Amino acid sequence: MAEPTAWKALTKSVGFYGRFAPSFTRIGYWSRGLPFQPVRANYGGQTWLITGATGGLGRAAALRAVAKGATVYAVGRSRTGLAALEAAAAGMPGRIIPVECDLSYIDAVSRLPTRAALRLVAFDVVVNNVGLLMRDFARTSEGLEVSYATNLLGHYVLTEQLRSAGRLKAGGAIINVVSGGLYNVGLNKGMLNIPEERFNGFAAYASHKRAQLALTEHWRAAFGDLGIKTYAVHPGWADTAGVKHSLPKFRSILAPILRNSDQGADTIDWLAATRPTEVVDEIWFDRKPRTAHAYPATRVTRTTPADIVAFLERDRQNLVGSRPS
Repeated sequence: MAEPTAWKALTKSVGFYGRFAPSFTRIGYWSRGLPFQPVRANYGGQTWLITGATGGLGRAAALRAVAKGATVYAVGRSRTGLAALEAAAAGMPGRIIPVECDLSYIDAVSRLPTRAALRLVAFDVVVNNVGLLMRDFARTSEGLEVSYATNLLGHYVLTEQLRSAGRLKAGGAIINVVSGGLYNVGLNKGMLNIPEERFNGFAAYASHKRAQLALTEHWRAAFGDLGIKTYAVHPGWADTAGVKHSLPKFRSILAPILRNSDQGADTIDWLAATRPTEVVDEIWFDRKPRTAHAYPATRVTRTTPADIVAFLERDRQNLVGSRPS
């Protein structure tokens, strides 16, 4: 007799959290001794761009960079949040330059390189961080599912627009912030811009994060001649506002051991400081490359990184076309 669906789901959840909690929470962060190995770097003279910079991991990464001297173009949609970030960075060696933008609106994202504040700027580090886990379906004014536009297409469009405009410095770094959720899915272009009738926010989020890893592979090949390094980084399980809003049960169980945002941003900072040799089909987590496949099934897929790029490029052309960056 088959196990009830509810029992299967419970068994899967217990297995997943039991396997990963000791590593992904602050337990893993402390057990690896990272609190006693501060990232030592001087980002003076460097210019960064960080999306989703008003809260959580993006805010923590921005403050870490500014504390080491970077000028950070902090992109977010909350004017209040940007002002608060700017105030928090007051007196630090670097500075925050707030850039207000709705990162789910692809036309606005594509025009960022031409905004007055950014028009003449070239970036040493780009952190594609902003992310949403939607519990319910929502559509943007451009006809896209909101989390797809925010988590994936926007990052692709922004990075490609910066590249075509010559605004990525040789020897720089692109850092894509992924998530442990990707361990549950393989690469699948059919799960990116999911229609309302079959929308599942958790599957969508995990699929976007898996696709971000594919973009990392794509940009590694595309930008290699410029000496630009690309990384996918898993921050661990951090107690962010997004987790509080989208995963309340998860948070209620694990809150005492979840990482704080600064701990989650540690490897972003470390990658920018050290620029290690890139890896293929692996994720940087707690300053080391780790497998991108916790389960064998995610290795078996008909979708390739090239398929993901073609899917995104089609939507970019439909929304942005050949308009100059």
